[in-house]
Amino acid sequence: MIDDLTIGIIWATANADTALLADDAALAKSQTVLSHHEKRSRSEIAHTELPMLNPVASQWLGSRFCARHITRHLGRLSGQPLFWTREQRGEEASAWLLWSHKFEYLRRTSRWFSDMRRGFCIPAEEVAASPGYERVMLLLAVALMEAFGITVELSPEPEHGAVEGFVFGNEAIVANWLGGSGLWYVDASAPPPRRSTYRDLDDHLASDSLIAQPTSERRLAAFASYLDVPWRWFRRRCEELAIAGVDDIAHPRSRLLSTRGLNTAVRYVAHIDDLRGAELARR
Repeated sequence: MIDDLTIGIIWATANADTALLADDAALAKSQTVLSHHEKRSRSEIAHTELPMLNPVASQWLGSRFCARHITRHLGRLSGQPLFWTREQRGEEASAWLLWSHKFEYLRRTSRWFSDMRRGFCIPAEEVAASPGYERVMLLLAVALMEAFGITVELSPEPEHGAVEGFVFGNEAIVANWLGGSGLWYVDASAPPPRRSTYRDLDDHLASDSLIAQPTSERRLAAFASYLDVPWRWFRRRCEELAIAGVDDIAHPRSRLLSTRGLNTAVRYVAHIDDLRGAELARR
């Protein structure tokens, strides 16, 4: 069946696969050239240092570096940390569903913390400007996070979209690769002014998340409503697709991609009201 779900999966997979295959050799070389940055607690790389990479490849490189930076410093965090992310459209959020390192990052962080949150800023203007299939991919990405036991929180306030990626759990780690001036900016210990900003945003989401609900299913239903995606239709289509899996319609060739995230998200929504759903991402 051709609809917003299948179109979104095909669109996201084809775009990521084409871009990453085109720059596969350049990415391998770039990782080697920049590997010394992983030893630093603070690092910033301008786009001009790797001008040969296409935009998707640049984002993949920045995302991978930030994920590795955060996981190296998880021991500095405590409590129920907030992971703040800057994706506002399905084109950006589909990386969670397809990039292999992001699936492993979600798995590792969710095992480190028994209880964690992930915050988004998605203004109403971005929702209105997004086609249906892109909004469906954004909803699937959030479903993947909920599958890992991560509580997703949402702010619609446009000013929050300017805040860089960070993790706040008493201490604060900066890790930004999306929407910044360079490939990445990371800091193992955020300066006090930024820490204050993160604390305020943490408090705001904890008390005023637009999708605050006591269960994962109700949070996803609230998020679907905000995105103008019919929840009953979305669940039914995930139930249908979960039977066959997404591999019949998504065939990434890049070594950097997989369909594990897509399959996990689809199956989680399909089984969200039984025990199978809660165990899908924890195997």
